[in-house]
Amino acid sequence: MRRTILQSLRIAARPTLTYRSSLPRLATPPKKLLLIRPDHLGDILLTTPALSLLRASLPNTEITALVGPWGAASLVGNPDVDKVVRCNFPGFSREPNANPFAPYLYALQQSRRLRAEKYDAVINFRYDFWWGALLAYLADIPARFGFEWEEANPFQNFSLSLSQIELPEKLSPFGQPSQHFSSLGLALAKHLLQTYKVPMDLERVNVKLKFFPSPDDKRYVNLNLSEWGLERDERLVAIHPGTGATLKLWTVEGFAAVADTLAERYGAKVVLTGGPQEVILLKNITKICQNKPLYWDTSNSWGRLAALFERCDLVLGLDSGPLHLAVAVDVPSIHLFGPTDPSIFGPWGNPELHRVIRTEIDLPCCPCGILDADRSCWRGGYCMRTIKVSQVFGEVDKLLDRRPHS
Repeated sequence: MRRTILQSLRIAARPTLTYRSSLPRLATPPKKLLLIRPDHLGDILLTTPALSLLRASLPNTEITALVGPWGAASLVGNPDVDKVVRCNFPGFSREPNANPFAPYLYALQQSRRLRAEKYDAVINFRYDFWWGALLAYLADIPARFGFEWEEANPFQNFSLSLSQIELPEKLSPFGQPSQHFSSLGLALAKHLLQTYKVPMDLERVNVKLKFFPSPDDKRYVNLNLSEWGLERDERLVAIHPGTGATLKLWTVEGFAAVADTLAERYGAKVVLTGGPQEVILLKNITKICQNKPLYWDTSNSWGRLAALFERCDLVLGLDSGPLHLAVAVDVPSIHLFGPTDPSIFGPWGNPELHRVIRTEIDLPCCPCGILDADRSCWRGGYCMRTIKVSQVFGEVDKLLDRRPHS
């Protein structure tokens, strides 16, 4: 049904579109560039290397990021974008959609808003996001870039095959494979620059993840840590045990054992971080801890969480946005992976400082990529439950002394 509706929309819209068949002018770089990224915190952070490449190579282009309200905080203070515009992308609010026609009607509504801005080019950064490709087409944007995808191809005029991705070494400094989310974003940005024959200024590009906590965020964190009685030279370790999918969770007992050992063996103050959805999980961990950890509510601000991580010696957690946030502010981190593939979603940073742990059991189904959004279960998948506490401390021993104290 979706393919039939998409085909009907494409045919019905053609008479109203200036750029339905003719190729755009490519003699000069785009004056106004739209970037579509519907995802949440972590995936947007993984796109920031591509934003750096675009800004360095297109200094005179007005760059606008179209993101969900759930991800807009990822780009606050980012100098590589000029505007951040919010869009309630269908399918990304983590709420069920009762009306099957609502996404198409919303695309028509949002396209009128975008058409008025007269963008010269657009990049749809998510490879399977047919709705973004449809939106760009209905908005009559001349140059529409995205990855080859059956349902997106009819609405794009510059599609990049996932099998053709090659990056210069300077754009892939951490040895990550071409299918990594950050590599994909960089490849698509490179594709646009090459299409417009814009040279890439690789010497000016910083392809690290970027996030910028404000001075107010830092003051807020410093004040709270001072009220907790935490001295500047004391070790502080943050544990973020939550994530967006049940099967990516580790065990309550595992996190409690790690928190206690950090306090006893290393004399570290441990702070558990999480929002309203993690309250039960955090209470269950705290209940069995011998050394009661502190608690930080992440619902207030991503900037404050980033500023807290900056004060930490180590951040430990799962495949989640907050762990990418830790990488973005240059804090050593440990990421526990199970059903998701770290070669795609793993930390984009120095592998000596950002470590991935997976089960030692050889499971042919891992990673499966299957995520269960039912949050009533806190057990996690088998590939997560078989990660040992000893594995975690094998990495803790390597990382905890790597960060100098203030």
